[in-house]
Amino acid sequence: MHSGKFTKIIATLGPASSSEKDIKELIAAGVNYFRFNLKHADTAWHLEHIKKVREVSGKLGISIGVIVDLQGPECVLHIPGSRELELKKDQMLKIPADVFLSPPEVYDQLEPGDVLVVDDGKIEFVVDSKKDELSLKVVSAGLLKSGKGVSFIKKKLTVPTINEEEKEKIKEFLKVTPDFFALSFVRGHEDVENLSKFLAANNSSAGIISKIETQGAIDDLDLIVEKSDGVMVARGDLGVEVSLEKITYYQKKIIEKCRASAKPVIVATQMLESMTTNPSPTRAEVSDISNAVRDGADAVMLSGETAVGKYPVESVKFMHKIVSFNEKAFRVPPALEFSEDRTFSIVKAAVDIIRSDNGRSISKILVATETGKSARIFSSFRPEIPIIALTQNDDTLKKLGLSYGVLPHKIEFPEHGLVDVTEIAHELQERGILSKGENIIVVHGKRWQDPGNTNSLYIFNVN
Repeated sequence: MHSGKFTKIIATLGPASSSEKDIKELIAAGVNYFRFNLKHADTAWHLEHIKKVREVSGKLGISIGVIVDLQGPECVLHIPGSRELELKKDQMLKIPADVFLSPPEVYDQLEPGDVLVVDDGKIEFVVDSKKDELSLKVVSAGLLKSGKGVSFIKKKLTVPTINEEEKEKIKEFLKVTPDFFALSFVRGHEDVENLSKFLAANNSSAGIISKIETQGAIDDLDLIVEKSDGVMVARGDLGVEVSLEKITYYQKKIIEKCRASAKPVIVATQMLESMTTNPSPTRAEVSDISNAVRDGADAVMLSGETAVGKYPVESVKFMHKIVSFNEKAFRVPPALEFSEDRTFSIVKAAVDIIRSDNGRSISKILVATETGKSARIFSSFRPEIPIIALTQNDDTLKKLGLSYGVLPHKIEFPEHGLVDVTEIAHELQERGILSKGENIIVVHGKRWQDPGNTNSLYIFNVN
């Protein structure tokens, strides 16, 4: 993790940021995860660039995660051949000649009078007629770009969580072992379960990030949070689905719910939108990012700003600067609604010790974890010192990187269980993670391999 920041930064990779030099600069500027959005570019491009990210981060010796963003049950509008169309009001477009929709199941369900809203509400169509082919009439004009999401006003469509074409794509991506798959347009917890079953059937342990961008997802939030490894507040489409004035309210509710469940939560869409074309952000954007940190977001995400914008590296630098200042300035209040269990009680006691110590002598938290739960609970409390999470489980290692303030490290735990942390502290000194003389707070279970048995808490002086 980059020194001086606890909030994780996710950057979407695209044509503006795809060279080895770009990737290196983005990592140096503060990126922790790269997102690959399957709505744009073909599978070969994404696979090639995921390999490039792995190579660059390997050379730098920095652990950088990969998130593959799936279309899921989202409907997307494509333009054959050309990349964009300048639309005028009342213009007619034919489907599937001028434009086409995926998934194909959508066609049969559209009727004259249906309203289609594209690109986070920027462009609107109405279905004019449906004879041999569908005709769309432009209601609000603008520049239509290919690969943009479509929302249907007051209409529910029946489409599978992941269609056959997307299943084949996922199998290709499993070869490069992404850390997470983000699922667009989650309509309820069944969508998360469907993807989870498919990944398990294909021997993948990748995490699932549920994107909350439909009313259905908000209505079923508790179960979605429970069944996901992380959640994204996808404000673009959410703003079309639930009306704009409600977005901030829902953002805060979703973050609260995730923190109380110790699940990482990402705030996304338009965070530095103006930097797609300008070298510095608006005051409102700075305020937006600062407030996401204050609300308790684990991560903030850039989309077009880094994928196609003019200032990808500058965008990340600004984001880094804004989160670094605000996470220190606002003492983010701890999440309070936890279910009381032993792990929670021990972590809370550790946090109380750190707070009463006032940050003077305890400089790091060392937590040994098999499932990652204790490290995530620590993260939810937002202590003001780094959380070094030690695990021997590769899946846990991958998933913990998204949580605020958590630095995951792989370590082989001693066979005989743990009585003394000295041996491990020496190994961590050699790796440059701990330094001689610092006081750390240590939390673990007597037998490190047993999930849920956290029962030890003490202060240790590294010597």
